[in-house]
Amino acid sequence: MNPGYAGRTELPENLKALFRPCAMVVPDFELICEIMLVAEGFIEARLLARKFITLYQLCKELLSKQDHYDWGLRAIKSVLVVAGSLKRGDPDRPEDQVLMRSLRDFNIPKIVTDDMPVFMGLIGDLFPALDVPRKRDLSFESFVKQAVLDLKLQAEDNFVLKVVQLEELLAVRHSVFVVGNAGTGKSQVLKSLNKTYQIMKRRPVWTDLNPKAVTNDELFGIINPATREWKDGLFSSIMRELANVTHDGPKWMVLDGDIDPMWIESLNTVMDDNKVLTLASNERIPLNPTMRLLFEISHLCTATPATVSRAGILYINPADLGWNPPVSSWIDRREIQSERANLTILFDKYLPLCLDTLRTRFKKIIPVPEQSMVQMLCYLLECLLTPENTPPDCPKELYELYFVFAAVWAFGGAMFQDQLVDYRVEFSKWWVTEFKTIKFPSQGTVFDFYIDPETKKFEPWSKLIPKFEFDPEMPLQACLVPTSETIRVRYFMDRLLERRRPVMLVGNAGTGKSVLVGDKLSSLDADEYMVKNVPFNYYTSSAMLQAVLEKPLDKKAGRNYGPPGTKKLIYFIDDMNMPEVDTYGTVQPHTLIRQHMDYSHWYDRNKLSLKEIMNVQYVSCMNPTAGSFTINPRLQRHFSVFALSFPGSEALSTIYSVILTQHLKRGNFSGPVQKSSQQLIHLALGLHQKVAATFLPTAIKFHYIFNLRDFSNIFQGILFSTPECLKAPQDLVKLYLHESNRVYRDKMIDETDFSTFDKMQTEMVKKFYDEIEETLEETKKMNMYCHFARGVGEPKYMPVQTWESLNHILVEALDNHNEVNAAMNLVLFEDAMCHVCRINRILESPRGNALLVGVGGSGKQSLTRLAAFISSLEVFQITLRKGYGIPDLKADLANQYIKTGVKNVGTVFLMTDAQVADERFLVLVNDLLASGEIPDLFPDDEVENIISSVRNEVKSQGLVDTRETCWKFFIDRVRRQLKVALCFSPVGNKLRVRSRKFPAVVNCTAIDWFHEWPQEALESVSLRFLQETENIELSVKDSISKFMAYVHTSVNEMSRSYLNNERRYNYTTPKSFLEQIKLYQNLLFKKGKELTAKMERLENGLQKLNSTSAQVDGLKAKLAAQEVELKQKNEDADKLIQVVGVETEKVSTEKAIADEEEQKVALITQEVKQKQKDCEEDLAKAEPALAAAQAALNTLNKNNLTELKSFGSPPSAVSNVTAAVMVLMAPGGKVPKDRSWKAAKVSMARVDGFLDSLIHFDKENIHENCLKAIQPYLQDPEFNPEFVTSKSYAAAGLCSWVINIVRFYEVYCDVEPKRQALNKANAELAAAQEKLANIKAKIAHLNENLAKLTAKFERATSDKLKCQQEAEATACTISLANRLVGGLASENVRWAEAVKDFKEQESTLCGDVLLITAFVSYLGYFTKKYRQDLMDGVWRPYLRQLKVSTDYLG
Repeated sequence: MNPGYAGRTELPENLKALFRPCAMVVPDFELICEIMLVAEGFIEARLLARKFITLYQLCKELLSKQDHYDWGLRAIKSVLVVAGSLKRGDPDRPEDQVLMRSLRDFNIPKIVTDDMPVFMGLIGDLFPALDVPRKRDLSFESFVKQAVLDLKLQAEDNFVLKVVQLEELLAVRHSVFVVGNAGTGKSQVLKSLNKTYQIMKRRPVWTDLNPKAVTNDELFGIINPATREWKDGLFSSIMRELANVTHDGPKWMVLDGDIDPMWIESLNTVMDDNKVLTLASNERIPLNPTMRLLFEISHLCTATPATVSRAGILYINPADLGWNPPVSSWIDRREIQSERANLTILFDKYLPLCLDTLRTRFKKIIPVPEQSMVQMLCYLLECLLTPENTPPDCPKELYELYFVFAAVWAFGGAMFQDQLVDYRVEFSKWWVTEFKTIKFPSQGTVFDFYIDPETKKFEPWSKLIPKFEFDPEMPLQACLVPTSETIRVRYFMDRLLERRRPVMLVGNAGTGKSVLVGDKLSSLDADEYMVKNVPFNYYTSSAMLQAVLEKPLDKKAGRNYGPPGTKKLIYFIDDMNMPEVDTYGTVQPHTLIRQHMDYSHWYDRNKLSLKEIMNVQYVSCMNPTAGSFTINPRLQRHFSVFALSFPGSEALSTIYSVILTQHLKRGNFSGPVQKSSQQLIHLALGLHQKVAATFLPTAIKFHYIFNLRDFSNIFQGILFSTPECLKAPQDLVKLYLHESNRVYRDKMIDETDFSTFDKMQTEMVKKFYDEIEETLEETKKMNMYCHFARGVGEPKYMPVQTWESLNHILVEALDNHNEVNAAMNLVLFEDAMCHVCRINRILESPRGNALLVGVGGSGKQSLTRLAAFISSLEVFQITLRKGYGIPDLKADLANQYIKTGVKNVGTVFLMTDAQVADERFLVLVNDLLASGEIPDLFPDDEVENIISSVRNEVKSQGLVDTRETCWKFFIDRVRRQLKVALCFSPVGNKLRVRSRKFPAVVNCTAIDWFHEWPQEALESVSLRFLQETENIELSVKDSISKFMAYVHTSVNEMSRSYLNNERRYNYTTPKSFLEQIKLYQNLLFKKGKELTAKMERLENGLQKLNSTSAQVDGLKAKLAAQEVELKQKNEDADKLIQVVGVETEKVSTEKAIADEEEQKVALITQEVKQKQKDCEEDLAKAEPALAAAQAALNTLNKNNLTELKSFGSPPSAVSNVTAAVMVLMAPGGKVPKDRSWKAAKVSMARVDGFLDSLIHFDKENIHENCLKAIQPYLQDPEFNPEFVTSKSYAAAGLCSWVINIVRFYEVYCDVEPKRQALNKANAELAAAQEKLANIKAKIAHLNENLAKLTAKFERATSDKLKCQQEAEATACTISLANRLVGGLASENVRWAEAVKDFKEQESTLCGDVLLITAFVSYLGYFTKKYRQDLMDGVWRPYLRQLKVSTDYLG
């Protein structure tokens, strides 16, 4: 790698660390050379090698240092290759001749004219007495000559030689630089060789591009970092296409543009032996053997050695071609034979001398290449030598007349007048003395005349000036008053534009370039011509420019583009030299224009396809004192240049006297005023010239440019006047003095300039007017004109009578403003009132835009708001937010355009430093100020809407409602209604840089410079704010405001010495003064509050001490009373204790009795429970028998019994059963004797009754007799239900019933006694329980009584305790109070003193806080020494004189 120069990146350390470096030294060229010579077939290699290297060594040391010379190894190698091929081509020729021929013929193409003799001398010394002819290919040379003639060029030997040399270079090197200045014929050499190839049927392919017209990424392609997508580049796509062409004809890539390391270093691998283009996408495109890179450039200043050594160089000296061939070619194109002959003679007669003289004498407004002047002469002759002017058979004197006229303008049109010399006059003198054939009139310069087509005599231009009618509706800036200067430029412009030749007007700001071109372009026939304004600014890039240029074009056939229909399109490029110049001296937009002018095409940036652009032409303007001053000579050469100088005194006098007299006439001003107009114009002109010559721009006073714009602004002000305002000529002078102050004086930035200007103004007035002293005295006191001198709302431009009346009007306006808008708290001191009037004057004037310059906080915005309110204009400011960019600003401006242009609402667009978030915001503002048109502000549909919105108004004004007229009407109204007010700070170089980048910011605005507030302003402002502050005595307020003002001014002075001594800046602004007042108010309030709080604390303490002593006596009396009460309470409580004791005794006795009873009851209860349990157990045994009996009964029913009854004589078992039943049922134990079946039947006679009696049988009371009688039956074994069943079912049921009933009764008889015992026990239990209940009721009653007594007792006890505590607390308080009074007896004195101190501090608080505030506000930035100087040496002594008391005076 080759480190450390442009286009190369330094490798990162962590990458370097991975490689072992190896330093390369310059090798032994001689040895290499010898070896290669041997390899190429030379025998005497060693001797020849030594000669070869010596020649190169000497060339390096003795020839001039040209950027394109390279005597290194690559150059040596290529010559050796040539020598080898020559040796093999002519083997019999001696070797030294072969080498000498190759050394000579291969190096001559790059040697500049001045070095030629030295180089040839060196060759002659090294190869003495050798003179070998060039090796010539005569058939090839004849082809070249034929090609040159086919191209209608001159086949001069020199030119043919260059073409042959190029062919020889291309045979050896695949990259060739064709180097030469603008207009030396580089392109024609290339074209001729290309044409030669065509004639030889070699099928050449030619592509050209300007590598600087696109960005590096667009040239070589780029990988999109977000999507990793590859976008192909222009160069890479062209190279790929050429590589894919299959035939073996020469394929050229002509790179016509400035060399800069950023793009050319990327071609290193293509230009050296690798012959490969490596892209970021990893693609590698090889350079075929038939492909060649050709670089057409004017110099190699920025190329690195690596680049220069990689290519062959063909240097075309300016002298190689000269002016003759282009001129001859041009003459050959003229039709008339006699004209051709005459012209040839005239060119030979005039040109050599003119060009020689111009090389050394006469400064031009910008450097114009020589070739360009010759070309301009040809263009002008084309325009002038028309059949009307020079008929075919006219005398040769007529040709000479027109030739001289054209030559004067071609060579002298770019002359200008600098501060010392008027070069036009010098040129004129030289011309008249040098060429006497054609006589110019004696007065004036050669530039003052034109040829009258009728008389063919010189006439002054002033003859052509039309009568000027002043239109009061039109703003002065837009008026074009024809003068001889404008007429002559217009004359040439008309003719050149018609022939589609590019024209450039060059002149300082305010010489009317843009107005002149604008006027010309607007007068063109709209059916034939289209106009596109292309204002350049610092940030214009070639992409932006291309978008603007392509907008009006339509696609035609194939790749052709052009304006719609058969129209011609004129691009008007304003401020040609404004765009940024990159590191390597290229201006991007210029490269695009040059590519178009040279090759009439450019490339589509997306599709990378060629676009041929037809039917367009360029007009441009530029200011040679702005932007990059000059432009690239290779672009400059295309334009015919006319210098526009500041109009002469007579011209100005004519212009403005017409305007002023017409104004005074129209307004019916008094006679004396009308008569004095001429006098005033002389005064105005005199003063203007003096001001322009005295106040020159410097780095700090960069805006001291006084030109026609300022002059117009003065008259714009005078045109506001009415007869009421100007009654006598003195009033006109007064008004002029006021206007000149506004225009000149408001720009100035320091006191010395003010006094110089005032002196100059007074002297000038005295020079032109007599007896004017009195008027001057009056104007010194007060000379202020404004539109609201008679009150807001009736605008009339009148003088202000007194400051008081003005103040009254403004304060009222401010109050009205504050009712409607956000309130502004302003102090309108004299200076502020002046600024309101100034700003208002600017806003009232047509197209009035203001640039207010002052440090932050000087009131620029507030006063603008007030001035706008007075003129009933709305104020618009952008609101910055995160991400606010140019699109947002465009949207905001578009809304303002609609508001002002369509709705006709007057608006002020207020912009401050802080709102310029991106410097490119000013691009839009610059366009708005300069032309009112911002490119691409509206989308097309929006444009249509606007045009249709204003169409009716356009018609009502009697204009034709074409699109153009409507749009112009809209833009004009925007310019009238949308005022721009820029509030910028002069600190640093920002404003200066901006004025360079955006000239309209200074040129198209009226400047009002805000100065430091004067002492009286500072005092009145601080006093005004102090009025609202409480706790300052009135008498002191005045002193405080004086001190604040003094502090502010003294800090300003100290800052100056700080800058001188320490080289450090410190700025104070009105804002910092207002902050000082605010801090003072806040501190005063805070410290006052703190002091009051401290005093209140101590006063409260003292009060507490006094009240404590008084309270102790009261407390003692209270304690005595409490002790008596306590004794009484104790006695009451003791009595109650005894009563409670007796009652408690009673309750416990009764309770013992009750307990005894309770135990008894418990025993009885237990007994009863036992008995009950036994009874129930026995009864349970009887239950089954009873159940069985029941079940037996259930088996019986009417049918069964009837069946039983029906037995005649039943078996004995059955009869026994019935007998047993009868026994049991015997009433009252009377057992029947007759128990026979018969008797039984009787008893069962009523079956129902029988059944019932069985069911309801009294089973618990069975008579003894019955039981005895039944025994025999029961013992009978047959008396068994199972058995009986067999005999009778009914009988079995009865049998079962009998058995079970008897069983049940036997058990029941056991149980009965027990039940009776149980009943008795239950009765005993009830009695015992009743007795217990009675006792318990008695106890409850006793308890209730006891509870009441206890509660009473507790209440008494708590009362006693409370009383005791109160007594104790009182005693404690008394002891504390005694301690307090005793302990603080000494503090009482100390506090009283402290309160007195604080009271004193309160009286000096204003002063103390004042000094502290001053310190905090201003001294932080200074070093200790300066702080002490200010505090002790300046502020304290001043404060001593004032009525402010402070502790800090030491």
